[in-house]
Amino acid sequence: MAAEHGAIADWELALAWLYVPATRVDRFAKAAASADGVVIDLEDAVHPAEKADARAGLAATLGDGLGVPTVVRVNSPSTPDFVRDIAAVTPLVLSGAVSAIRVAKVDSVADARRAAEATAGWGIERRLIVQLETARAIRDAHEIAAVEGVHSLMLGEADLRADLGLGRALASDDGLLLARLTVVLAARAAGLPSPLASAYVNVTDMEALAADCARQRELGFRGRSCIHPRQVEVVREAFGPQAADVAWAQSVLERARGMQTSGSGVATLADGSFIDMPVIRQAETIVALASRRTS
Repeated sequence: MAAEHGAIADWELALAWLYVPATRVDRFAKAAASADGVVIDLEDAVHPAEKADARAGLAATLGDGLGVPTVVRVNSPSTPDFVRDIAAVTPLVLSGAVSAIRVAKVDSVADARRAAEATAGWGIERRLIVQLETARAIRDAHEIAAVEGVHSLMLGEADLRADLGLGRALASDDGLLLARLTVVLAARAAGLPSPLASAYVNVTDMEALAADCARQRELGFRGRSCIHPRQVEVVREAFGPQAADVAWAQSVLERARGMQTSGSGVATLADGSFIDMPVIRQAETIVALASRRTS
């Protein structure tokens, strides 16, 4: 099992991530001004004939960073474009301009290992966010999560819907429930952060988006991708810690400090609930998120 991460990096606290096509460099700064994090897409949002130019433009536009956590979505490890994408993104990751990469259409353990091997030379902490978009990938989610170098998992729900034959209706997500639960369980069982939720494709119905965010938060997701700026604040509010969450987290950390002082490895809260390291980690994340929102 992978070890739990140490200190929480700033990019791991971003809740609302806004997609921008790699070809639309004019939108990079606007996205950075509105979202917690930016996902620059070299995959589906870029026509095959434009991918080379899009890669070439990354260094010029991202050289100094965007001022917010930035991730690049690269093509599947099963495609020739993957190697070219990694070559273009590597210097940006090593310079700190890019925090991590999202690896699209990771369909197998072999795909995850191929991505890990391609980035092993980075010599830094886990920076691979792998997107699972097929039934096969969901079946192998636990093994994929255990691949050295994987930072976190995500679903690619549009392609997954098609693979499962679910159609495109958003009124019911029952057909995705098992996949969503599987990716959350696989991530946490491997000691990885809770996953981000996939993008909600309706960009006009904010009430439906908020309701869907609430459902996914209850399932264990910790934030969400956005495909339109108007979705950002809804996602940020839905996944951000509420006052009761912060109060609970502070009480956990206070008790945890008492455990350290007394040398005890066991503690409980006033309601009788047990405190252990996963609970402490959750509390630390909530407090860090609350601090980030008020800073």
